[in-house]
Amino acid sequence: MGKVLLVVLDGASFHLLKEFKDDLRSFSTIIKEGIWGNLKSVFPSITPVALAALFSGKEPEHNGVTGPKIFIKNKPLYKPLSAFSSTSLIDEPIWVYLSKKGYKTIVLSSPQSLPDKWKMNNLILFDPYKSKMKGCDQGFLIKDGDNMIMEKNWKLSIVDNKGILRYPGEEGEEEITLQKCVWSDPIKIKTVCRRKELIGVTRALLKENYVYVLPPGFKNEEWSNDKDIEEDVWNNVSLKNGMILDGDYHGLSNGLINLKEYMETVNFAFSFFSNYSLYILKKYEWDFAITYLPLIDNLQHLLYGIDNEEARENVKKGYILSDDFISYHINLGDNIVICSDHGISKVQKRVYINKLLEKINLLKLNEDRIDWKHTKAFYGGGGIIRVNLMNRERYGIVNKKEFPKLIRYIMRNLEMLEDPENHVRIFTSIYANEMPADDRKGDIAIMGVSKGYSLSSMIGNTDIIESVIPYRTSTADHGYYKAEDMEGIILMQGKNFRKGQSINCRITDIAPTISKIFNVDMRVDGRVLTEALIQGI
Repeated sequence: MGKVLLVVLDGASFHLLKEFKDDLRSFSTIIKEGIWGNLKSVFPSITPVALAALFSGKEPEHNGVTGPKIFIKNKPLYKPLSAFSSTSLIDEPIWVYLSKKGYKTIVLSSPQSLPDKWKMNNLILFDPYKSKMKGCDQGFLIKDGDNMIMEKNWKLSIVDNKGILRYPGEEGEEEITLQKCVWSDPIKIKTVCRRKELIGVTRALLKENYVYVLPPGFKNEEWSNDKDIEEDVWNNVSLKNGMILDGDYHGLSNGLINLKEYMETVNFAFSFFSNYSLYILKKYEWDFAITYLPLIDNLQHLLYGIDNEEARENVKKGYILSDDFISYHINLGDNIVICSDHGISKVQKRVYINKLLEKINLLKLNEDRIDWKHTKAFYGGGGIIRVNLMNRERYGIVNKKEFPKLIRYIMRNLEMLEDPENHVRIFTSIYANEMPADDRKGDIAIMGVSKGYSLSSMIGNTDIIESVIPYRTSTADHGYYKAEDMEGIILMQGKNFRKGQSINCRITDIAPTISKIFNVDMRVDGRVLTEALIQGI
């Protein structure tokens, strides 16, 4: 059977791959010698929902991951399950099926890989995004003099275009000299996050009169189910390459770094994921492995909606880096499967659903925080609006008698919402339940959005509809358009795949096709892509 490697390229879009493919050597080779085509995502086509469908072979309503926030009976509305956790899955993903049959399996990144609820000896699980910790997951500014950051002192002095940065190291105060506009090598820091003293790794950049420090990754023992391998990776990958996982959008958006410096953070993320993936896949044994690269999605969100050559070339850079990533991995297995979770669409404006609920007096804020004791409805992302219902939500405040009236009120306001600048109706399709929804569903589901608009669950903004700001906010999105954002990519090459063939499939078809190579049956909604496989396996 041989080894099978699944490479997930977040956000890789079919229409853009077609545009760029002649400049992408590895992609072009597989297109000529293997199988490639259009992969249709699930709805909503957002990363945690789509990846759960990819890895389980089941639609969202059957695998349990229906949105980024998953509402469950007897849980408070403000404490839903997170889609970025294994607890969100109600079905087994492919790595469990294969591990149960004795195949050695490695997952290098998945929103639903951890915490490990399967406990199998031949299953190694990672999610490097769990090295980020809430409240300590953004970059920060160091000004001249003393700075208290995360309960530790950082001291900066700038002299003659050089910066002397004294920072909290593992053994006490450390010192580094920074050159202006040149990122430092990875630096190991000691800090306090959520009342716990931790070791982290980051990089620093000297600007005109301050130092900007990138979001650190932490050695928190939460991003793998194998502590010995995690320690190995920390020492031999994270500390050497840094642990930058995405281009630093927040630093750019807040004006702390410029576009050139942002693109350098993209390269840092590429360095981490490439070295991390290759280190583990070359050192440890496996029959099936999943690896991942987020950079296409990073760059498309930021730049795809900007109509100039610089933005286009930087989006293309994401595909070039992904092509390099494939070239590093293509010979590691007997079969390689490359796919994405969704595509991308350009947007001009962002719609804040919770701001609408606030303006119609159903969501209450207290100093930019939701007052849950007086909030009747909440938008948690994924198109799902959930009512804070008595006897379903813990601490719910809406009784069943009020429920249908409240639903009609929300529906009326959603249907009437239009852009005041051009009178375009925002929503193309909305569904409302006549009865309160079950677990994992919305009382109201937004099923379609007009072209050029994206949805946000953020609070605290001033307007319901705001124009995107190039290089400051996302100019492209995916999830609700049922158009280009649903069109991902699929490429397959190896001893078990046919050659020189195009294919169209659904994201739920990938797991059963891979499991077929291993002669393992999965209970799935998708199908085995028999037309892609050489007969007789």
